[in-house]
Amino acid sequence: MTQAGQRPTAAGKEDHVEVDGFRIRYWAFGPPRPIGAVVMLEGMTWGLSTLRDALGQKYQVMALELPGCGESPANTRSQSVQELANTMAQAAAQVGLENYTLIGTSFGANVALWQTLQAPDKVEALVLIAPTALLPTAGPLAGTPEATARWLLAHPENARRFASVDPAIVAKEQALVQRLTGGMHDAEAARRLGEIPCATLVLFGSEDRLVAPEAARLYRERIPNSNIAFVYDAGHLIEAERPEALVNAVSDYVELRETFIVGRQTGIVNP
Repeated sequence: MTQAGQRPTAAGKEDHVEVDGFRIRYWAFGPPRPIGAVVMLEGMTWGLSTLRDALGQKYQVMALELPGCGESPANTRSQSVQELANTMAQAAAQVGLENYTLIGTSFGANVALWQTLQAPDKVEALVLIAPTALLPTAGPLAGTPEATARWLLAHPENARRFASVDPAIVAKEQALVQRLTGGMHDAEAARRLGEIPCATLVLFGSEDRLVAPEAARLYRERIPNSNIAFVYDAGHLIEAERPEALVNAVSDYVELRETFIVGRQTGIVNP
């Protein structure tokens, strides 16, 4: 493992690991005596800074930047979501985490899903925020990366939240997403959902138009120990549109898991 010298930043202590030819940045957060570990898969566009800061009050949080996202170079090396998930599992191991709660949003949630399927003994709980692996809709994500970037930044709240984000970075990230997923339903992931052994929370914005409504039912029916949460008045970028509701739902789940709010029988909440 090759690491840069650790340096504190406003966003936590920044460092990096080198895995599969990638220089993967990460940020470490947490109190002196954390009660558990959390790995968050992040890109700049899909940043989870509010949630990350909240969880960092109690947990050891490692936020890993997905290769090809944020300020990292374009990722032309990964050939599949599964391959990228394997890279991120190695990165989590290199930062010294044996077991952890794994969190991802949008494309990062798809990577987190595959990371859990590939390394189920490492993931104690899984949180998928607005995943697009199952039943993505034809629409903005099927356009060019540049058009998708314009659409994502068009929502007033998103435009405010991501005012400092370079549209070229968003387009770079969307080029990776389109190359690895093609905007298609991941039939293999759907078929293997029953292999996920850990407690799993799947959250969608009630106004999300990038995923068909039936996707929530598939996750609930096929993942044995799962809950589904809908964040009302939110679209695909829940962190930007309803950050407080997202923090409340995820923080409760990370702490409570099987006893989360309505429990395992219904699996539906309306934060």
